[in-house]
Amino acid sequence: MLKFYNLADGRIQRCAEGETGIIQVYSNPSEEEQQYLIEKCGIDPHTLASALDKDEVSRIEYEDNHVAVIMKRPRDFQIGGRLEFRVSSIGAFLFKDKLIVLQADNMPLFEHGRIFLRGNTVSGLLLRLLHHATRHFLQDLRMISSISDEIENKIEFAVTNKSLLNMFSLHKSLTYYQSATEANQVLLSRLRSNRSRIGFNEDEEEFLEDIAVENQQCVNISHIYTEVLLRMSDARMAVGNNNLARIMKYLAVINIVFMPLTVLTGLGGMSEFTMMTQGMGWPHAYSLLVLILVIIGYLTYVVVMKIGSPGTRSRSGNNSRNSRKR
Repeated sequence: MLKFYNLADGRIQRCAEGETGIIQVYSNPSEEEQQYLIEKCGIDPHTLASALDKDEVSRIEYEDNHVAVIMKRPRDFQIGGRLEFRVSSIGAFLFKDKLIVLQADNMPLFEHGRIFLRGNTVSGLLLRLLHHATRHFLQDLRMISSISDEIENKIEFAVTNKSLLNMFSLHKSLTYYQSATEANQVLLSRLRSNRSRIGFNEDEEEFLEDIAVENQQCVNISHIYTEVLLRMSDARMAVGNNNLARIMKYLAVINIVFMPLTVLTGLGGMSEFTMMTQGMGWPHAYSLLVLILVIIGYLTYVVVMKIGSPGTRSRSGNNSRNSRKR
């Protein structure tokens, strides 16, 4: 798919049907479009394939009639109601009079409609691409932080693996983002070193410096978030295990409380109990049975909870240590 855009009064606007512009955006180009780019525009086939490869690293190459730039950008999408954060590649081919952009998916590349005081030349459009990708990284990192806080609040009472799986997915996304922003930082460093060769003016050089600062911020934030998630994963797994252990403890107490009651009713049975309570009306007899069972169950509960209390365990530990000393 081919779209044309023009630069008018600092705004990037899409051209009307049948008009051409200085910005040519190819989204998932067909075989015919790829042949046109290779044969008519002089784009290297390997570089063209790299622009459509999501795993390609950021780099810059200088050709006879253009400068080829491969950069990384965020790519977020929904899978089963869950937001996934991944990265993809963009190929920007800077000619003297136009900018050709290649991408595998049809996604927004510029902040359309916004007036920029910098980057209003053909070479400055390349910086706008980098600026938009950097701001997108920064927004996604803030969103990841919010999602992480939400998972942290849920995992405190969770006993299933859903929250943990979401946390691991976020950690995977942060790993991708950290690698992508670091690759873009290397690209920005090379652009700063070769700014005169590319043809940036003084304002665009300052714009490039600002983009490098923002991208370095993305690198630092992604590194911090990755370290925090990595160190907190064990603690959050321990919280989930502790929640499950508490539930199992309560179920074990219930089982122990009913165990002697089950034994008594099994040994005595209804016929034996009827024989033992001859001469007593059945309402009183069964009321007495229920009362006895309640008393036994309560005493069993008190004994079990007392044995499992922290004070009892500490006293028993002190007694065992004292006996070893003697």
